[in-house]
This record gives sequence, structure tokens and C-alpha cells, in this order.
Amino acid sequence: MRCRPFVEKGDLGIKLEQTGDGPAGGEVNVINSKYTQTRFGFAYAWWSAHNAAKYCEKDKEIANGMEFIDQDKAYNACGEKVKENLLDGSAVVMFAYGLSGSGKTFTVFGPDAADSPDAWFKHKTPHAMWGILPRLAYTMFQEKGDDWKISMKYFQNVVDTVRDLTSSAAKEQAYKSGMRKDGDGFMDIDWCGKVPIDSWSHLCDFFQKCNARKAISPTQFNHQSTRGHCVMTLEVEKPMADNPSMKQRGRLYVCDLAGTEPAGDIFYAEYKKEKQADGSIEHILQGPHADQGKTKELQDQGKKINLSLSEMAQFFMKMAEAFKAKKLKPGVSISGCNSYFLCKYLKDTMMCAKTYLFCAIRPEVKFHPYTYSTLGFANNASVIKLSPKKATAGSSPMEKKLLAELAAMQELVKQLRAQLAAGGGGGGAGEAVSTLQRMETQIGEKKSALMQESDPTAAASAEQYERQKEHLKQRGITLASEIEDVATLNVPYLINVDEDPFRSGRMLCVLEKTPTTFGRTDADIRPPSMSIVQDHWCVLSTGSHTTALAW
Repeated sequence: MRCRPFVEKGDLGIKLEQTGDGPAGGEVNVINSKYTQTRFGFAYAWWSAHNAAKYCEKDKEIANGMEFIDQDKAYNACGEKVKENLLDGSAVVMFAYGLSGSGKTFTVFGPDAADSPDAWFKHKTPHAMWGILPRLAYTMFQEKGDDWKISMKYFQNVVDTVRDLTSSAAKEQAYKSGMRKDGDGFMDIDWCGKVPIDSWSHLCDFFQKCNARKAISPTQFNHQSTRGHCVMTLEVEKPMADNPSMKQRGRLYVCDLAGTEPAGDIFYAEYKKEKQADGSIEHILQGPHADQGKTKELQDQGKKINLSLSEMAQFFMKMAEAFKAKKLKPGVSISGCNSYFLCKYLKDTMMCAKTYLFCAIRPEVKFHPYTYSTLGFANNASVIKLSPKKATAGSSPMEKKLLAELAAMQELVKQLRAQLAAGGGGGGAGEAVSTLQRMETQIGEKKSALMQESDPTAAASAEQYERQKEHLKQRGITLASEIEDVATLNVPYLINVDEDPFRSGRMLCVLEKTPTTFGRTDADIRPPSMSIVQDHWCVLSTGSHTTALAW
């Protein structure tokens, strides 16, 4: 349980203390309230309101007396345990649960807005603001061997659809589509891309692209509230120490859940940015947006979010009851709780996984109703104990061949480097350097082939992408992902703009001809829209100016 900083002046509503180690080493007390139950015990209770001196109005001495838990201390408490579970071949689920803006994403990831200079993926070396996942992944990639395979899936559930955030082509389908158990008994969505990740830098760059596609909106609780549940899976395959022909397959499910507030409480908000003395930016709530249609859309989303979270709460209650009755065992199915995306995707996996639940609350008294609800949810979850299931797999003949070739090439590179370091080679030194460079390039290609071999869906995903690319090309449209840097194009272009970041900026109409015609048949560019008519419009280029004319 973690308490975020204050966002406004108010009375202190919560007290957190770490009184010891173990399942109930952390104590959370609700203060200045009329609730009958005010004490809750959890493994950890982290106070992180660094600005209490500025905002806390009542019981300031209690606020000042609590130990401040920063990102480093939070990771040291449990991050290494999570990594150990993952690299040991276990399935691990990390839940981030709480009110919008309560800091749940911050604990698990750190700052993650794609446009924020403090976003965790914009720092390639350890940073004080990193959450548990970046710290875990960074150290894991330092340990990674050449024979390890690390891959990632990342998707978001918005209302009744799932969006593949890794997709360059904006793939989305109904949430039940392609959802099935894999050979190890864990739920998977087979049409979502499984992307090989070869380095820490690769993970940062790729995650930034994915995060820019998340559906977010400003609400009164958070200036960038995630409007759906986001799930990132990190899969790690590594040879078993006592049997290299077999692989351990660890999975980490990072579940950043949408906010738990009642749908009727939400409004689409406007904020003002204020720069603070320490250089940080605070977002000051100004009030509801003038367009009430935006609020209505958020409330409709919120209803589905609440239904799925209520079902998840019911699932935890059923697990707690089964555990108390000594009927809860790994692999046992819990009846029901299967109507919405969250439980349908996670409930069977959680029965075979080690689960870490990170709950976030706010310090102000005014948020007591939400705080109490979060504490109740976590209280049910905290009694459950399950042993994670380990997954193993044999190396395919192709993988064994690639590993053998890779080992031979690496040994040759080692010998060449030793020869050059000793000043050997005589007149053949230049040839040795050339051979070394060629071998290092081939090793990179071999590693890539090894990563791709582990994913049977990679070929199908690549084929689907190529089909879409060719379909749009025939219409005169280019996928933005085909351009290395759109901003460097030296010819005029149109790019699709959408309020939904998932769909925005995906397609380009490059204006290479003068004029360029838009329409249905025989036009240079034929957008796939029913509103486009024959001879719709054209673009005329005149010197340094480009003018659009409607026909």
C-alpha cells in the first residue's frame, strides 16, 4: 500500500507505518474518519507524500514523523524478489490498483507520459524516478546472456476492445477474439504481436512508441488518466543450468489498471501547468471542460471499467474464501468471474502465478471513500497464498543449430580479438580487423534469427502487416511506420490526425505529384472512407506553397 503526495491543502486522512517484516509488516490506519474499521495490515505500507509540509493542515506532526519511501526503497523492498521469480521460470503478476491519479502507475513504471522529459524510458541509465519495472528490466538486461530470449506484448483494453499497442498498423479486435490458453496453461491473445527485445535501449525506445498510443484523458483525479486496463507481458527464456537443452520460460504480467472511481463522479477536466521552484511541473485543476460530450464519453467508459473491476474484486473474494477453506490450489479454476476482459484474461493465469498487488491511495481526508474502497479490495487479496507454476520448453532443432553456430562464431571473434590485442597478424592485421567486423555483424544477425525463432506468431504478424501495407499502397497511402523519421520528409504530406492517440499519425499521403488528386476510382490517393466521392479534391503545388482545392 502506497500513499502519493498531496495535490491540495487538506487534513491528513491516512497513517502508514512499517512495523516489521512478513505478510502484515506494514500497518495502515485511517484517521480523522468515522469508519468502524480503521486499521489494516499489509506486507508493506509506504508513505511517499514528500510535500506534506506544504499542504497538510491537520496532524502535520504525524505526517512529518512517517518514514519517506522513495522509488529506490520501494524497489529494494520487493523488486529483486519479482526479478528472482521471473528468472527462475515462474509466472509473476504485478497489479497496480487504485483511484485515478493515486500513483499506481508511478510505483510500477515511474513517470510514463510519452511527452514528459521525466518519462522512465527517456533515461537509458538508472534514474531516481524509475519505478519497479524499469529497475528490474535494467538489471535483467545487464545479466542477459546471448542464449536468452526476451520478448514483449503490450495491449490496452478500452471498453469492449483490445488494442495492440505494439502494432504499427493500429490493430484492435473484440476483447474475446483470439483469447485462449497456451501450452503452459496461461491465457494469451494470439493476434497481439510478440516483439523480440534484444537490449535495454531497445526496450526503452520501443516502449515509448507504444505508450504514445495509449488512450488517455484528463479527469479531475488525474491530468492523464488511462482510459482502460493496460497489460504488458515480458517473457524470458533462458537455458536451464543443469540441462541446457531445456529452457525456463518466465513470464511477468504488468497490469496497470484503470482508475477505480465511480463512473458518475468523473468529468473531463481542464488543467493549467505551473512550474515549481524545483523545476517540476504541477498540473492545477481548473474545472470541467465546456464540452459535456467529452464527459459523457468518459462516464460511458467508466461504467465498463467499474464492472470489470467489480468482477475482479469478486474473484479475489472467492479466492480468499477458498483459501480459508483450504480448497485453493494452483491450477484450480474459480467458477464465474468471466464476463469482462480483466478476469477473463487473468483469472486462470493468476491461479498459477506469484501475484504482487500494488495499491495506491491519496493522503487527504476528502478522498476517504476511495481510500476505504481500495483498502477493502486489498484486504481480501492479502490473505491469498499460491505457489507459482514454472514453465519449461525444449529447444527446437533450429534453435539448437543457431545456438551452435552462434557459439562457434563467438569463439572465433574471441580468438581474433586476442590476436589483435597481442599485436599479431603481421601484414594480415587489416584482414583480421575486416574479418572481425564481418563476424560481429553476422553474430548480430544470428541473435536476431534466434529471437525470431522463439515466436511462432511472428511470421503471421509480419504477413498481416505486409498485406495492410500493400492494400494502402494501392490507394496511394503510406504507413507512417515505413518512414524512419516523418519530420525529415522533404516533400509535402498529409498525416491523419485523430483525438484518439491510438489512431492518430498512422497514415501518410505523400504529395509527390503536381497536382495530386483525391477521390474514388482513378485518383492518385483513394482514402478508405464512404464519405469520399469521385473527384473529391486535389492539391496544387505553387512554388513553396501548397494549396488544397475542393472539387
